[in-house]
Amino acid sequence: MIFSPYLLFIWAAIMLVAGCTYDAHAFLYDQVIGFNFEVAPNFRDLLITNDIHVTKEFYVIQKMGHIFAFAVLYFLLLSWIKRYGTAFILCGIFALYTEILQLYFSRNGRIFDVGVDLVGILISYLICKFILLNSNGYKATGNVCK
Repeated sequence: MIFSPYLLFIWAAIMLVAGCTYDAHAFLYDQVIGFNFEVAPNFRDLLITNDIHVTKEFYVIQKMGHIFAFAVLYFLLLSWIKRYGTAFILCGIFALYTEILQLYFSRNGRIFDVGVDLVGILISYLICKFILLNSNGYKATGNVCK
């Protein structure tokens, strides 16, 4: 796909704006974008886990957004560079980068969210592998792709 680098960079930019806007709720429901810059964030906030609320609707919507966004990111990157492992690693690095970056924008960057992002990347990886295996008539031997 000739447009995949452009789509990839546009998608990554959208992810960065969504991840760094100061109020995720206002962004999602009211389409409000705003930024607050924190000069010296507390990096220990990456390790906080007591704000995981799987029973709250908005929290679940956010995490599903993480999964979807990173699944699409993986697909776009893979369609451009055509290397499964490299795309996986680059998307994982981007996931960590976005969580660290959120700390600078008064958001809750969490290592837990990197794990959620990796779930989206893994789902996209598995779907792409499944499609490749079935479209080429290969048997699932584990060493079909480079």
